Amino acid sequence: MTNTTDRQRGLDSEPSLEELEQELRRWNYLLDEDRSLAKLLQDDAAEVLRTGLDLREVSAKMERLYREGRRGLGAPVLVDDSFKVTVREDRGIIPCLWRDHFASPKAIIEAVNLKNNRTLTFSVLGWHLISAHGFFQGKGSPFRMEPRELFEFFEET
Repeated sequence: MTNTTDRQRGLDSEPSLEELEQELRRWNYLLDEDRSLAKLLQDDAAEVLRTGLDLREVSAKMERLYREGRRGLGAPVLVDDSFKVTVREDRGIIPCLWRDHFASPKAIIEAVNLKNNRTLTFSVLGWHLISAHGFFQGKGSPFRMEPRELFEFFEET
């Protein structure tokens, strides 16, 4: 629920790209990134098109890995006979800096594609940033996912 103070600070609306870039740099989402946020978003969108990555399909698959992996309570879980998934959850939540009222549990998902032996490590927030905002995070960020690597991870499934 948004309160009056949030509205006064402009937290009810999406931040400008410049404000967002400052916050993303402050919180290490653009750690070693020398491109502007606008350029990074543009470059990643072009790479998504080049690879033929279907963000809706990939987002649904990432969500499934997270949901199924949680059943293991920290132990590996086999998903669809194709993925070995381990989910580590910590207490607390992380808000999306786009101010879209999304708050992510602090969860890290490690998935191994057993068919192509590729590994994908992502956070719930990272999955949300890709699916809702087309943001794969910047170079040097701990959870940066290259669109091509994401495409290759799911390629043989």
